[in-house]
Amino acid sequence: MSARAALVAIEQMIPSFQPVVSLLSGRVIGVEALARWPTVVGVDPAEVFALARTRGVVADIDFACRSAAVKEARSSQFSRDLTLFLNYEPSGIGDLARTEEHLDALGGDLNVVLEITERGLDSVHDGLRSMVGAARRRGFAIALDDVGANPSTLSALSVVEPDIVKLDARILRRPRSLRSRRTLRAVRAFVAATGATVLAEGIESERDRLRAVELGATLGQGWFFGAAVDSSSLGLS
Repeated sequence: MSARAALVAIEQMIPSFQPVVSLLSGRVIGVEALARWPTVVGVDPAEVFALARTRGVVADIDFACRSAAVKEARSSQFSRDLTLFLNYEPSGIGDLARTEEHLDALGGDLNVVLEITERGLDSVHDGLRSMVGAARRRGFAIALDDVGANPSTLSALSVVEPDIVKLDARILRRPRSLRSRRTLRAVRAFVAATGATVLAEGIESERDRLRAVELGATLGQGWFFGAAVDSSSLGLS
């Protein structure tokens, strides 16, 4: 019920921003925009997008969330030195003309990274290639989210060719598991070939930070650096 209520009340979505930090210097280099519905009790954003996919409106919801984040960043006068990570749902990629229209609305005065989420990657490769090409022509960098969460994220490395590889938080928790070892081999090979940056998610302690560095990450996110908050609480404008 809460997901349905949030989907109906999309205009009540308020973006929150979680810091992205340099693991060596501790400096905040960017923020990831996350969709939140403070007026809807118990809502899980993942459930909202899952419901949107079943109803065929994920592109509209996805664009509304990105637009709200960009509007908030502009009104808060985010510095150009602060990178804004905006999630992009592969299942929401439609025709190229509409995709390019959406991308045009995001450009301009902000330093934007488009973060391709892990959901639906196995069925949208052609559209994803077109979207990534259109984004790069507009000067956007590309991140691939939750790499290692499922096999499609590894095969998507060669499709998306991301500038930033975001390791799934479970890699940090269990780096010696079979899935983690397979993921790290693929990521290290990709980084060696392309020079991409690795970002570790789910950092909750100094021990996690040190492990992330050992795994090759130079950027990080997690409760250790701060939870997602509204723009007025960031103190980064």
